Amino acid sequence: MSKLLFNFAISIAACVCFYMLKDKKFNIKNIFWVAYLLIMAVTSYLFFSKLIGSITNPAVWDFPAFYLYGKVAASGYNFYIPENFHQVYNSLHFPASYYNELANEVLDVGFPYPPPTILYFAPLGFLSYDTALVCWTLFNLFFVVGCIYLIYDQFLRTEKLNGILLIVALFFLFSPVRTTIIFNQTNFILLFYLLLIKKYSDKKISGIFLALAIFTKPYMIIIGLFFLLKRNWGAIVYSILSAAAICGLTLLFFGKSPFLSYIYSSPAHRIPNWVFLEKINQSLHAVLLRAQLITHDNPAVYLSIAIGILLVAGVYLMMLMKRRLYDYILPILLLVGLLLYPGTLSYYAVLLLFILFQFFNPKSQLGFNSYWHILIIGVIYALSIFHVFWCICILLIVLVLKSLNQTHIATPVKAEPV
Repeated sequence: MSKLLFNFAISIAACVCFYMLKDKKFNIKNIFWVAYLLIMAVTSYLFFSKLIGSITNPAVWDFPAFYLYGKVAASGYNFYIPENFHQVYNSLHFPASYYNELANEVLDVGFPYPPPTILYFAPLGFLSYDTALVCWTLFNLFFVVGCIYLIYDQFLRTEKLNGILLIVALFFLFSPVRTTIIFNQTNFILLFYLLLIKKYSDKKISGIFLALAIFTKPYMIIIGLFFLLKRNWGAIVYSILSAAAICGLTLLFFGKSPFLSYIYSSPAHRIPNWVFLEKINQSLHAVLLRAQLITHDNPAVYLSIAIGILLVAGVYLMMLMKRRLYDYILPILLLVGLLLYPGTLSYYAVLLLFILFQFFNPKSQLGFNSYWHILIIGVIYALSIFHVFWCICILLIVLVLKSLNQTHIATPVKAEPV
């Protein structure tokens, strides 16, 4: 509860400082600059203390799994065969406690992603564990800096120093950001690609970033609907060509055996059912399972629910396209993807920053007035500690209500005369 209140209070304080300093009519600004700098100092300390701790006192998850993936691949083994993982694991001299943690979800499963994703982890296998951990942490830190720059460049450039302080404070304060650092996950990489897709959404090159995003986390394939709705055929072609090139590079390095194993002996079938029941899993699938509204024995029920949600979302997005409310398309697709993907873990919520920072941009269709916006930020930052599922639902409701409010003033696209 104390963490919840802390995130709520600090996030609101950061927003208040931003809006007070932005208000040209407000004269007493020095106190807010001081408060702003203190907030940034506190949140930066929280972030970098977790960063240093992830190196000096690493967690069992997720880097040891990433290192195992890379070590198996670098050793020339098929990274979809569990026996190879057991063999490599026994040569690494991990602490005895690691075996109980990793056995069921890693050693007995194999590599859980599509074959091209191994390109992220294979280089780690050529390094010692400690060196690989430092390199992977620095690699992720590069994407943190890139994300902060892209957020500033696209949404808050006009605010200059005020915008930079806000981004740093809210980015480092967000609970899923610090959890991502602890687990050394790939969410910053994914956010970076998503921001680039937004930046170059009308250009063909955005298709390259989509392909990279899909091979980082497969659920990002839903973003491909954005290009279909906008009829950006060039980006779709670039995405297909990029995916083919990445697959070709993977074939060159690792051969066809991993591809055949992934198709005919999918690791998804070896993942224990209890993984989808863990509290860290914040997908709709996990919520319904924990509530005993669906079961593993009858996946058709959830599949029907997911298809229904996708159809409703598709119809709604086409309406938004006709009304030229383009800024809503990517955020709604992202939220639907996070909601429906059965493997959505709590720290995947880093991607929600893609939406939250757009609210600060008055030129964006997502832009809010300060009062509503401060409340939304406070609620999301508080709930993100324990209930990412509800963060996703709340943001989805907010976007739908706001877009509905704008549909009556937005100009529909007129059909061209034949």
